[in-house]
Amino acid sequence: MVAEVLLFLVLGVAAGVAMGIVPGVHPNMIVLAVPLIVSMGIPVPYVIVFLVALAVTNTFVDFVPSVMLGATEAGNELAALPGHKMVLEGRGYEAVKLVVLGGMGSFVLCILLLPLIAFIFPPLYEAVRAYTHLLLMFVALVMILTENSAKKKCIAAFVFLFSGVIGFAAALAPVNGSLALFPMLSGFFGTSVLLMQLRSKTSVPQQKLTEFFVSNRTLTRGTVSGLCGGVVAGLLPGVGPSQVASLVSIEKNDKSFLVSIGALAAANTVVSLAALWLIGKSRSGVAVAVEQLSPVGFSEFALIIAAAAAAGGAAIVVSLWLARRLAGSIGNINYAALNAAVLVLLLLLVVAFTGLYGLLLAVICTGFGIFVSLSGVKRGLMMGSLMLPVMVFYLGLP
Repeated sequence: MVAEVLLFLVLGVAAGVAMGIVPGVHPNMIVLAVPLIVSMGIPVPYVIVFLVALAVTNTFVDFVPSVMLGATEAGNELAALPGHKMVLEGRGYEAVKLVVLGGMGSFVLCILLLPLIAFIFPPLYEAVRAYTHLLLMFVALVMILTENSAKKKCIAAFVFLFSGVIGFAAALAPVNGSLALFPMLSGFFGTSVLLMQLRSKTSVPQQKLTEFFVSNRTLTRGTVSGLCGGVVAGLLPGVGPSQVASLVSIEKNDKSFLVSIGALAAANTVVSLAALWLIGKSRSGVAVAVEQLSPVGFSEFALIIAAAAAAGGAAIVVSLWLARRLAGSIGNINYAALNAAVLVLLLLLVVAFTGLYGLLLAVICTGFGIFVSLSGVKRGLMMGSLMLPVMVFYLGLP
């Protein structure tokens, strides 16, 4: 049995790497494959190990193309902003390493503090559940009101509300379940960024692979604040790392922000999986897939945490290796051709998985994403596409 578990752990890590390095292919899409996997007669514990390893590995590896190529997905789009700026300064490997260091610290702390999290999370969830819509409104207001001018505040409010309208439209899409999110989020955070980069004719300099200095204070505070933010994100449906990031980054500099983003993403992944047992709620697509396989009791929870810990260690090593390899060669890459190839791949995947309706949705979201980029407001405001429908749901409106 141990050999089989290790096999599916390795397969999950490999799948997480593959989904991480290909922009637009999100692990949440694995939900669609669960019935097929189950029909193959694979024992449920092995499938759980595979899914958890995939999710954890993807959390770390996904930052490599986001930072180095600017090809982002929801949840890590804010890392691409200071991260890609560092790439243009020849410091891309440093940016990825900061994110991974934050994620590593948060991941280890999260695993060690699970008994405490298990103690406080269920009563905390019960206490805030009735006020979920109010907390989401608070997060949205903070995102809007922290824009630096009255004009940008108005634009930010429009972006949040219009994104919510698109989110309702995506929910009515004639495609399979949560897959409707794929063209929407790809348009908001993938194709729009790639088109903007093609328009700007960005060239990337040779990257430095030398070691760099980051203070223990920056690492510690960024990691702890990110860990706390990950727990908050796990409490609130529709809220991801990008929405909490601006609230938890204590030191307002790029290094601290990248550490916080990595810590947030790692903690959010662990908490979203732990929530299956702690509160009986799924907080991610992979968690939904695990929930479909089996009720999550203590034995399943222990298996999930063991698989997450093992996969996390492998993912950290692989992410840094990939970042170093990409940093060493990216200066010689035709960046415009690379962006164009990724753009075409994303659109082909949209058509393959969601058809012409999905393509239309992706085109609309791409246009809106370009508008948001040109307006200069936070791109994380487009997550109103998820937050606003959740608010309406918790308000009990039809």
